[in-house]
Amino acid sequence: MEMYRELINEQKGEGSADPIQVEKRKEMKEFLSKTMKTDDIKQIQLEDLKKEINGENMIKRIQYRKQIGLSGKRPVIAKGEIMKKEHAHAEGIDEKEKHPDFGFKCLHYSVSEASKTISVSINNKKNVACKVRAKTIDAEAKAGEDYDAYDEIVEFTDG
Repeated sequence: MEMYRELINEQKGEGSADPIQVEKRKEMKEFLSKTMKTDDIKQIQLEDLKKEINGENMIKRIQYRKQIGLSGKRPVIAKGEIMKKEHAHAEGIDEKEKHPDFGFKCLHYSVSEASKTISVSINNKKNVACKVRAKTIDAEAKAGEDYDAYDEIVEFTDG
């Protein structure tokens, strides 16, 4: 954002004449020329610049955190307090990212250690007899340390 603001201000004639700022803007333009194939900031979309600087994964993570409401401080959970919270329901994701046959009601949960368990709903969208493998994957929480791993075949009956 700083790069965008600095170079727009320079084009408006409002850029600082301080030699350090001038050199900084020069480096910004060199970066733009290398990565975006132009040093004219007005030809570059802010979102494209953010993706180039932060990477595609960082942008997706920020969008995800906004979607599920993870921002700022987390609430304090007292020792022994049972807390189970669903953050991101599946209807919030793009249709092309959804599996045609199976899905989850919720995509992100927070659970206190005192809760001991959580139920995760798997939806059989076709309502036909079938089997699907369900498996936990480590992310912030680690199997064996934070939770018991799960790797099972779930069977659905017709209807």
